Amino acid sequence: MKILALALLWVAGYVAMAQGALPWGKATSVPSLAAQSDVMLFYVADYSWSGAHTDYDMARRAADAYLAAHPTTPTYLVLGPEAYQTCDDVGLPVVPTGTGTAATVSIIGYGSNVSSLMKRAGCGTTTATLNLRDAASVYVQNALFQGFTVSASHLDAAACGFYGLENSTVFDLACSNAAPRSDHEVEFGNLDATGKDYGLAIYNLKAYDSVGVGKGALLTPTWSGTALTGVSVVSGGTKKYTQQYTRGQIIGPGIASCSSIPILSLGVTNTQQGKFDNLPTVNYGYVVGGTVTSGGNCTDTSDLYVLVQDGVPVSYGMKFTNLQMSHVWNLESTASAMYGEGWMPDSGSNTIIGEHTYTNQTVQILEEAIGNKHTNAFFDGPGAYGAAIYGRSGSFLNPVFGWDSQTYVGSTGYLFAANQNTYSGWTVSNSQCTSSSPSFVSVVDTAGIVRSSDTLPGISLQDIEACDGTNSIDWPTSVSTN
Repeated sequence: MKILALALLWVAGYVAMAQGALPWGKATSVPSLAAQSDVMLFYVADYSWSGAHTDYDMARRAADAYLAAHPTTPTYLVLGPEAYQTCDDVGLPVVPTGTGTAATVSIIGYGSNVSSLMKRAGCGTTTATLNLRDAASVYVQNALFQGFTVSASHLDAAACGFYGLENSTVFDLACSNAAPRSDHEVEFGNLDATGKDYGLAIYNLKAYDSVGVGKGALLTPTWSGTALTGVSVVSGGTKKYTQQYTRGQIIGPGIASCSSIPILSLGVTNTQQGKFDNLPTVNYGYVVGGTVTSGGNCTDTSDLYVLVQDGVPVSYGMKFTNLQMSHVWNLESTASAMYGEGWMPDSGSNTIIGEHTYTNQTVQILEEAIGNKHTNAFFDGPGAYGAAIYGRSGSFLNPVFGWDSQTYVGSTGYLFAANQNTYSGWTVSNSQCTSSSPSFVSVVDTAGIVRSSDTLPGISLQDIEACDGTNSIDWPTSVSTN
């Protein structure tokens, strides 16, 4: 077995905590290896399968055993530039170092577009394919997960789970293909009442599913009084949809007037088939209609629209359950989720720069925490809402909205969804758009549309560009000339 060492472990520690030292754009993260005396590396390529245990599983066993015997020696597992499988349900080790902290086996690859780890079919399913489980009263420190993709192969409940991690780095990691209707693709946080993730540097994190999805369908609702009675197809789509995963829902500012929300299902033709790991054959076609299963009760139907979504559904693309005092750059969630990103109430005081959320998410960013600062978020084709905000304080600075203005006719920029007396110190500043739609609404709260003449207690709205074609600026910043 080769035993070498990292020459460029700067990514794992000090430099990663400084924004200016990190390269922007798509990182390749090819590690450079050289001899050092104080680091142990285990190369997956040096191991062979043993029964159902894959080469990765065998390399992990060796690395885990070494770390257990040498808890203060940094131990790394190296993935080659290829695809690996895993069958074992063995979480990453948490080994006390004797100094009040713990260590684990770090994993490095040659880039998320080159090295990959996937769950093998026929093996037992687990909560996450790559899983660092928290331990009572001790946190793992100085870990590095860099340069690879994890696929749950539509078997495990998640691709990645990081719990009880401190002062560590996640760099160029992609988490994908959770089982249909799972809670998330990747989660940071805790599994017990006291654990958390703290002081992390997360750069270039992706969440996605490999099943292709449709685009461009446009449907208009038909109402009888306050009830939805049907939908009319204006366009069946510009790209084929899946029969199995296409879904529709009623959205728009008028949803505040609904005592019960209408429910509908969509019909899709079958003109093409696709096969994906551990899923039944996926049939593709165009949207041809919809069936109303519940008409609902909405008094304001003029501001209600049909949102068409597609893809293997999960609740969250990225879920931050308990992540605090961390720096995050370049989040990219394309998962077909209810929430592209979910910042839960205990995930506060983080700095998040350069988020890029995509279509097929009902809410692109759910913000329930206190004190998170989002800078330069790009909302690419918002579904119902770009951001749904529940937490008491925080900010979105310099966000940009871009969307298919014909398809996403009922999109809203920001939903302040909590009671008005909840907020104290929320700011949305310099919000811009790259396109326009006459039905786009910048801000709503629980009562409906917030007009430019309105004020919201505890909320500062500054220079919000109206993405309705008027190019006007709502809530402009007042500049003194004195």
